[in-house]
Amino acid sequence: MSIRGVFATGVAFCAASMLAAAARADVSLNAVRVGGPDVPALAKFYESAFGMKEVNRIKLPGAVEIMMNFGGTVEAAKANPGAQVVVMHREQPLKDAVPHLILNVSDVNATAEAVKAAGGTMRGAPREFGKTGIYIGVAIDPAGNLIEMIQRPKS
Repeated sequence: MSIRGVFATGVAFCAASMLAAAARADVSLNAVRVGGPDVPALAKFYESAFGMKEVNRIKLPGAVEIMMNFGGTVEAAKANPGAQVVVMHREQPLKDAVPHLILNVSDVNATAEAVKAAGGTMRGAPREFGKTGIYIGVAIDPAGNLIEMIQRPKS
């Protein structure tokens, strides 16, 4: 390939990369879904364990979806622009451990206790990730969904 061809290919690659980056610039996370056989009970777990509030409920034929978000009150949760957790119906337990929620928490040990008090379980005690000052705990909600909880170092 000639120098001109290499240059043209490089320019085309850069332009495509810039367009791809521009296309993703307006993308943000809307929500994540978790599921279980008893949607209202699972929503109650997320309220009890993590302080989430119901912000919307959609009734579907034979099912319901409950949207939840963080906030001290229902009004604050509804006003929260952050991504929501959508609780939906799912019969079959998950077989893949990779898809899971990841939550930032201020006290992973206290949150692990709240998870257990709300009816969830822990995959062992929270532990430090290497020598980073980051502590991680993995919880399992009553429907089998995994929840990774990350406590960042205090500054």
